[in-house]
Amino acid sequence: MTFVFWGPIQFVSLRAFTIERESNRLSPVQSTRIKAVKAAFQHAWNGYSEYCFGHDTLHPVTNTCEDDFGGYGATAIDSLPTAIMFENKNVTSQILDFIAALDFKSVKGGSRIQVFEVTIRHFAAMISAWDLLNGPFSHMTNDPDLIEALYAQMITLGDVLSCAFDSPSGVPREWVDPVLCQSDKGTQNTIAGAGTMILEFARLSNITGNPKYANLAQKAEDYLLKPQPASGEPYPGLLGSFINVNNGEILGSQGSWGALADSFYEYLLKAYLYNSNMYGLYLERWLIAADSTIRFVGSHPHGHPEWTLLPYWNGQILQNQMESLSWFAGGNFILGGMVTNNQTLVDYGLSIADAAGAVYNATQTGLGGEFVTWDTSCEASETDSCGSKNSIRISDGRFRLRPEVLETWYYAYRATKDEKYRDWSWTAFEAINRYCRTETGFSSLTDVDAAEGGSKGNVQESFVFAEVMKYVYLSHWEDAPYHVQDSRTGVKNT
Repeated sequence: MTFVFWGPIQFVSLRAFTIERESNRLSPVQSTRIKAVKAAFQHAWNGYSEYCFGHDTLHPVTNTCEDDFGGYGATAIDSLPTAIMFENKNVTSQILDFIAALDFKSVKGGSRIQVFEVTIRHFAAMISAWDLLNGPFSHMTNDPDLIEALYAQMITLGDVLSCAFDSPSGVPREWVDPVLCQSDKGTQNTIAGAGTMILEFARLSNITGNPKYANLAQKAEDYLLKPQPASGEPYPGLLGSFINVNNGEILGSQGSWGALADSFYEYLLKAYLYNSNMYGLYLERWLIAADSTIRFVGSHPHGHPEWTLLPYWNGQILQNQMESLSWFAGGNFILGGMVTNNQTLVDYGLSIADAAGAVYNATQTGLGGEFVTWDTSCEASETDSCGSKNSIRISDGRFRLRPEVLETWYYAYRATKDEKYRDWSWTAFEAINRYCRTETGFSSLTDVDAAEGGSKGNVQESFVFAEVMKYVYLSHWEDAPYHVQDSRTGVKNT
C-alpha cells in the first residue's frame, strides 16, 4: 500500500504504480481552486527565485534574504516535492540543478546546522522527491544525471546528519558541524529532536540497502519507547519534552502535543504505517498516548462539549493553553482511527478539527492565532462575563502561516468526505491570499483579530510551499493513489 505523509515533516513511502489521471473527474469548483493554489505557488516561487534563490528564506515585505538553516536553500529544497506534485517542470528542474551543485559541508553564517530543522525541511524533502520521481511522477524529469545527483546528495546529507548521534547514549544532539562530523556538546535535546528521525533514516536505509541509518534512529527511539524515569511519563504514553543525551532519560514532566514534542507522537503512528512488521511497538505506544489524551488531557471549552482542545501538562497539572502547532493532532487521531478501524479515534480527531474551525471562523481575518486559551466552566464576575460564545480566546494573535490546521482538515475530509472541511481549507487559503500576499510572496501577520490582520510580519517560512499549499491542493483532489487510505472502507493499509 502507498502512503504519503505531510506534517511537520514531509515524508513519502511510495511503491511502483501508475498515476491515475483524475482531471476529468474534478468538479469545476475543484478545478478552479486547484489552479488558484498552483498560481499562488508560482507567485511565491517567482519572488523567492528573483530575490533569494539559493538562500534559506525570503522576507516577502522587504525582499531581503536570510540563511537561517545553514544556507542550504531551505525554501528551494522544501518546495521540491510540491513542485513535482504540481507538475511544474521548470521549478522542478531549477531545484534539482541547485541540489546537484550544493555543498553540504559548507555552512553559511556559522559552522553548524540544526539537525531537526535540516531533517524535516531538506532531508525529508529530498527523500520525498526521490520517491516521487521514481514513482508516479517519473515523467517530471528525463535527465538521469539529476536523479543520480539527488540520490548522491541524499546520502551525503544523511551522513552529515548521522554525525549528531555521537553522544554517549546514541540520542542525537541538536547541532552538528558537517565538516568535523561532530555534534555540539549540549546535554539535552527535545523528544521531537530525538524521535523525528526514524522515517527519513529508515527510508534512506531501504533506498541504499545500508542499515546504519535506520539503526542509528532506532537506538535513539528506544529511549522514548521505554521511557525512564517514571516521572518523565506523567500519563501513560505522554512524556516530558526533553531528553538527556548522555543517558537517554526523560527530563522533567512538562509536555504537550505542540512544540518540542509534536512530531515524536506523529512519527510513532507513521513509522508503523511505513513498516508495520518492524515498527509494531510504535503503534502500541501511539495508542497508549492517544488513550491517555482522551482520558486525562483533552479539554472541552465551556458550552461546547463537541469541541476538543489540548492543554499543556506539567506532571498531572493541566494548563488550558494550546499552540497552533498542536492542531496537527486532530489529523493524527483521524489517521490513527482510519488505519486501525477505530471510529472513536476518528471522532476524537474530528472534535479537534471542529474546534479549529470555530477558532478560525471567529476572527476578523478568518485565520487562527498562535495560541488560544479557554474556560472549561463559567465563573462570571461583575467586570468579566463568560459564556459559550467567548469561552475560547486567542491569547497570541500572530499568524505564522503554519500548516497544521490545514493538515487536520485534510484528514478530516479524507475520513468523512464532509464538504465543510474542504470549504474551511479553501476559506483559510482565500484569507491568506487576501491578508498575507505581498508583491513577492506571503507574509506572516501580527494579529488575526485586527483589521487587515494587523501588520505583516515579513516572514515566509519554507513550509508555506511544502505544506500550506500542498494540503489545500490535496484537500481538493480526489482519490489519487498517494492519498492516505482508510481501513474502514475495506482497503488494506499494510
